[in-house]
Amino acid sequence: MQKTNQRIDILGAELKWLLPLEATGNKYCLLEARIAPGVGVPPHQHPDQESFYVLEGDPEFALEINGRLKWQSAVPGQLVNVPPNAIHGFRNTSYDEVRVLITGTEGLGRFFEEAGLVLAEGESACAEPSPDTIQQVISIAEKHGQRFLGPA
Repeated sequence: MQKTNQRIDILGAELKWLLPLEATGNKYCLLEARIAPGVGVPPHQHPDQESFYVLEGDPEFALEINGRLKWQSAVPGQLVNVPPNAIHGFRNTSYDEVRVLITGTEGLGRFFEEAGLVLAEGESACAEPSPDTIQQVISIAEKHGQRFLGPA
């Protein structure tokens, strides 16, 4: 099934496939994320390179700097690059939606494919995922070499 423009929900963030893995020969993927106010992904790490290009809004990114995790604001036009195994997270603490482009490796694409709940036309991401949904995403993440550090 062709995934281009298919929308998925991961922990309350709505992701739309712009370049699914099959469109890049399984090299990388590109997704557009819409992050509602109050939604975020807690600090975590994975063996995959990942980058975020801010399109709209005022997201905050957790990045490890000098051995300490620090939350920093980002602005439209800013690129946040996350090297493999770097601890990072993101959240939207503003009152407006945040939009970012996410580029990831094949490993991240496979995680998104497995963990993402496909959204029907007109359906929105669940801003408050259930404990069961959160645990399911964590289990899938661990299977893909990811590790969560704690709440956002």
